[in-house]
Amino acid sequence: MVPAKKPATKSKSQPRRGGMAKVSRSSSRLISKAVRAKGFAEAEIVTRWARIVGADLSRATVPLKLVFPRGARQGATLHVRTESAFAPIVQQRAAVIIEKVNRYLGYGAVARLEVKQGPLPKTTVQKSLEKGELNQNQQSALTELVGKGELSPLKEAVRNLGELVLSRPKGK
Repeated sequence: MVPAKKPATKSKSQPRRGGMAKVSRSSSRLISKAVRAKGFAEAEIVTRWARIVGADLSRATVPLKLVFPRGARQGATLHVRTESAFAPIVQQRAAVIIEKVNRYLGYGAVARLEVKQGPLPKTTVQKSLEKGELNQNQQSALTELVGKGELSPLKEAVRNLGELVLSRPKGK
């Protein structure tokens, strides 16, 4: 029986292929194809909608598609979905939304806004965490960990995190 040969190992002089890559770079390639199918030349209109139009409008609207005239890259119609109750408000703010999207893109891509009424995707709202009272043992352990007196910003953050973690009921 002849022993199997070991595969040749790469020398240190050869560059390594593959390696680590940013997730955002990989995912943007995948997302771009799906988003472009809906007419969005820039995937960032969908992914950064809250940053573009602001928190109040992003909670009430979702961009659906961007339709350009044939052969043109300006004068598009942006289709936005909103719930029935918010449709008049969104229609009233149409000029503001168009201006914000165009400012984000850097040119006059959008000329019209078309509002579609329908349900929005459900969003989760995180509850703010509240600190509970710590017993003497927990308080002394936390003081021993971060120290006494005036604390640096990092130690203050560790102290706040410790108070939140230690004051939570067990099992949550």
